[in-house]
Amino acid sequence: MKKRVILAALCGAALAADAQVRRSSRNVQPLTRRPDTAASGVQSGNTGLGVAVPKKEPAAETVPRVAYLGPRTGWGLVKSASPYYAPDGKRLGTLAGGTLFTYNGVKPSSRNDVLVCMLRRGAKPEGPFLLDCTDIAGYEGDPATVDAELVAQLQRYFTLNGRLAERRAALEEAAYAKNPHFETARDAQQAYQASIEKAAAMEREMNGLSGARKSKALDALRAFKYEQAALKTRADRAAAAYKAWKDAHPLDPAALAADPRLQALRAEREQARKPVAHLIPDEP
Repeated sequence: MKKRVILAALCGAALAADAQVRRSSRNVQPLTRRPDTAASGVQSGNTGLGVAVPKKEPAAETVPRVAYLGPRTGWGLVKSASPYYAPDGKRLGTLAGGTLFTYNGVKPSSRNDVLVCMLRRGAKPEGPFLLDCTDIAGYEGDPATVDAELVAQLQRYFTLNGRLAERRAALEEAAYAKNPHFETARDAQQAYQASIEKAAAMEREMNGLSGARKSKALDALRAFKYEQAALKTRADRAAAAYKAWKDAHPLDPAALAADPRLQALRAEREQARKPVAHLIPDEP
């Protein structure tokens, strides 16, 4: 899944007559806290390569929730690769840094507030979609009333920001792939994930049956649950071995920083930042 700006006083005649560009604010303080419990699947305790590690559940460990306190309508750009969702919450894919959108609503979610967005990637808007408020840089008004060069400068910055993050992630993944437990842990986790999907399909089929056929399907599901438990045990053990090696062989930040492509992208991003520095939101 990145400013000659703010007021006409800052960008001179670059903005349209009464158009102003102001960053939308958001609250970066925890509003509510929820337990960091482990859900089934690779989302919980993720080690970086789709390998789930059994999570301990210390009572004091919490996750902050962020509320978006900007205006209820506006526009923005994706800061880096970001998942986006259908209105029903189904994940649809990932948007690249620099993706332009407008939004006309803000809704709460189980994690952070989400913006109801229309993507501006072509001649016609696409949407509506939902975007996490922590993944975007939001601005007041309408991009159609803002100087096109200014919007392009912002897009260039966030596009480079996304590419930089992608390069860093690729370097980290290559380093983690040297872990001797990587393939075993990955394959074990994939097998367990497949078992979850199979069990769900078996249960859906069973619920559509009745009588003796339903009883037979229930017996089959129960038997498969035992197989699934064994798969989970293997996945947990493999993931624990993967994590132990990973913790014993931490990444070398200096080695990552020395990557020529990473250095070039960082330099490009810094140049792109200068004309729009006051419009780039501070990270919490």
